[in-house]
Amino acid sequence: MPTRVEFDFHTRATPEQVVELLTDFSPDRPKRWPALSERWYEVYDVGVSSADVREGQERPTLWAREKYDWSTAGTVTWTVTESSDLAPGSFVKLTATASPDGGSDVHGTWERDAKTLKARAILMLMTVAGRKVFSNYFRKVYDDLADQRQP
Repeated sequence: MPTRVEFDFHTRATPEQVVELLTDFSPDRPKRWPALSERWYEVYDVGVSSADVREGQERPTLWAREKYDWSTAGTVTWTVTESSDLAPGSFVKLTATASPDGGSDVHGTWERDAKTLKARAILMLMTVAGRKVFSNYFRKVYDDLADQRQP
């Protein structure tokens, strides 16, 4: 049974910056996203509004090949096609809308299903701490981006 965590956060980054950072599949991606490991990062294909990418993390060790889709304005969804521990079809979706202060209000949906005992333990932890963990992580990454882009 999938674990679903919904979360919201505000960032100084614009909706365009939110999408741009999620869809930057350059060699710098693991540096821009601190939780990503360079060891697992591999880009297979990047199109106009989609990408096929393998990403992972070191603690706990976990990787997933995911199909990214940003064909809907302001929204990026990435869906597992193959993984060490996650079931295919598991996904994450972020939707950014402009806020009056020039930043973005972002709604996220993190829905993952486990295929290993290790992943089940991670998903159980995310049911308790996921909303805070995801909100804080994404907000920090995006606010850092916004700060770097200011004159």
